[in-house]
Amino acid sequence: MTEDSYDFRRTWPVNPDAPEDSHEVKAPFVDNGTAIISKDRYYSAEWMEKEWRHLWSKVWVWAAREEDIPEPGDFVVFELRRESIVIVRGEDGAIRAFFNVCPHRGNRVVYDSEGSLASGFTCSFHNWRFNLDGSLKAVTDPETFRPEVLCSKLDLSAVRCETWDGFIFINLDENAGPLLDQLGPLPDHARPYRLKDMRIVRRARSVWDANWKVGVDGFNEAYHVHAIHPEILPIFNDYHTQIDLYPSGMSRMVTKFAYESPRIGAEDGGFNEGLKALMREVGLDPDDFTGRMEDIRPAIQKAKRARADKLGLDYSQFIDNQLTDDWNYFLFPNLQMGIHPEGVSFLYFRPHKTDPRKFIFDVIVMVHPQDDPEIQPPAYMGLPEGWDISGRTPPLVEEIDPREGGLGLVFDQDSSLFPLVQEGIESSGYRGAVLSEQEQRIRHFHAELDRRLAID
Repeated sequence: MTEDSYDFRRTWPVNPDAPEDSHEVKAPFVDNGTAIISKDRYYSAEWMEKEWRHLWSKVWVWAAREEDIPEPGDFVVFELRRESIVIVRGEDGAIRAFFNVCPHRGNRVVYDSEGSLASGFTCSFHNWRFNLDGSLKAVTDPETFRPEVLCSKLDLSAVRCETWDGFIFINLDENAGPLLDQLGPLPDHARPYRLKDMRIVRRARSVWDANWKVGVDGFNEAYHVHAIHPEILPIFNDYHTQIDLYPSGMSRMVTKFAYESPRIGAEDGGFNEGLKALMREVGLDPDDFTGRMEDIRPAIQKAKRARADKLGLDYSQFIDNQLTDDWNYFLFPNLQMGIHPEGVSFLYFRPHKTDPRKFIFDVIVMVHPQDDPEIQPPAYMGLPEGWDISGRTPPLVEEIDPREGGLGLVFDQDSSLFPLVQEGIESSGYRGAVLSEQEQRIRHFHAELDRRLAID
């Protein structure tokens, strides 16, 4: 396949005629240069510690959802490398975060990953007690302490905590700017989707044998899809993608679904089985369709809007392209979300506690709760058939061994490849990443990473 007209400054706008005030408009080009991406960042212990000092301890990181702690006393624990953070809803309904450590001798104040506290925190080591707002409630045998010792600050150590649309973020830097500064245009872009009303219906977690940035890089481009995931090419235009780069390392890729990849030959005049399945999902009969392959996507958009009206769903705030396409946002440094009217698919990358050659990978699916069996998220969101999407029961975290599979076909394919990428990066024959302009999001990510780490 040859495309002589490729302009890396424009990439491929999904709608070249989009008005300037539309969320689908192509963002201005950001030139991050052409330098090779250094390879030591993917395995060096020194890099790992530098990232801890200047990235993870300074940036807003997603930790939980508000629905995880609906009632006063409910808590969840979020782990980021060496730190354990407990997030709790107070008696006043406010959400707060604290380091999960007793100020007395350093014991964890909670051991479980989630739960509910009837009367605040109690350290199991010496039974010191703390209120839900983190203040010290009681010290065992206070008469045995010198008065000046108990005059010290002995409350639980607070962690910056802010929320947006039901998402709870934490920041270990008490002097950090507000969360909204890091979110950039995302709150405006996401407004029609009503993310706060969605609920998580699947959480899957695994540990992969690669650096966390190998994961970020791999899922921030569609350049690899034709080689590793050819089975999705019949419904996914992996080549003509719109790439948008925003401040603070944030980026977006808009990719057409219901549109065959130009890398494969059309079957039956463009009506391959994948496209037929997408048509049937919205009530279209492929056998009655007389248009071209290029007409299938707008036909699905129209049918999907009509079907939403019939089922009582309000799609009036969405433009047509949002009804079919993958609007994929990367929120620096480690959260990727593919946003759709029905729900959101999250990919979440965290560094391993001690090993730069491993990362913790979460696959999370969030949807608008539904009881009507006719209202189902698109198959490409990866929920198994018959999955509970009522939102009434919080899902358990599925701990999955990537060597055995179970994350889904696409992720299982990636999990078998990424460890080999990690090995190759450490070869003396490898000099660093050489990136195409289809990989602009990768370069944008590393440019922001380098900017934040340049303090050393």
